[in-house]
Amino acid sequence: MTTFFGSSKIGAVSVAMCCGLLMTGGCSLGPDDLPSVRGGIGDGYTVGIEFVSVMNLPNGADVMMDGLRVGEVRAVTVLEDSVNVTVGLKEGSRVPADVHAVIRQNTLLGDTYIALDHDRIGADEQFLRPGGQVSADHTSSPPQLEDTMAVLAYFVNGGSIQRIQDAMGRINTVMPTIPDVRRLASVVAVDLRDLASDTGEIDRMLDGFDATAVALNEKSQTLATLFAPEAQHYWRRVAVNIVSYISQILPSVGSVYQGGLWLVPMLNSLADTGDLFRTIWDKAPADTAKLSDFLRTTVLPFAQRPSVNIRSIESARGDQIVADVENLLRMLGAVK
Repeated sequence: MTTFFGSSKIGAVSVAMCCGLLMTGGCSLGPDDLPSVRGGIGDGYTVGIEFVSVMNLPNGADVMMDGLRVGEVRAVTVLEDSVNVTVGLKEGSRVPADVHAVIRQNTLLGDTYIALDHDRIGADEQFLRPGGQVSADHTSSPPQLEDTMAVLAYFVNGGSIQRIQDAMGRINTVMPTIPDVRRLASVVAVDLRDLASDTGEIDRMLDGFDATAVALNEKSQTLATLFAPEAQHYWRRVAVNIVSYISQILPSVGSVYQGGLWLVPMLNSLADTGDLFRTIWDKAPADTAKLSDFLRTTVLPFAQRPSVNIRSIESARGDQIVADVENLLRMLGAVK
């Protein structure tokens, strides 16, 4: 009976010691010690990337380049005015030395990762070597989630969407109906087609004008004599000797003919006007083609489907966050 009691006591002590060892071992085990479900990257090599802020970037986060996982985050070290992230890259990964590192998050509640953006790789491109470093001026830190939510809340609840809808409604009220626009476009298209088919006649007329101008320029000395003082005296004598007889019957004819010099300023003005019309006529085909292209590619598509295309949204630091805004608006049900 005594022996049995002693054996039970020894067994209880052994169980207590095993539980203590398990609890001690469990306390020393952290999330970073668990193996990654995505698989390791092997030995590879490590480089450093300096960020101003890394938000909640965890150890083991993916490092993506050209849509592929090329590495993972090994360690995050806080410095005086920046954060240094030690990244492990796969063996054989060629990362350009001037790469731009960005911390991204595909969805609002998704995992953060480091994206390596770069331009087209040239033949003489330099690559990061083991132990290399990417400085802070080649990195972009993510905006604070609270700031993004505040901007989106102000955009959604501040009436911006309603104002856009009101503006589109006012534009629709002043725009002609779609059948009228289509009829106008068809008429303009027919006119432009006719104008395009008759460009040969236009060219022939312009060539005639050019030949006339050249001929007048060659006879400029002869024409100048027509307005010399001697020529004026001649025409005045003709008016006195010939037209004066007619002016006796129609007095106004003689007065207008003899005082015809007052027409010179008007003729000069008409010459300037003709020159202006010549310039407008020369540019008419190109301007008409631009007008047709504007109506066909801009006015008609906008009249059929009025919409607002938000091309980019930048944060205060100049980062593009249009993808995050689109995902958030889709989660909120504002867009489809």
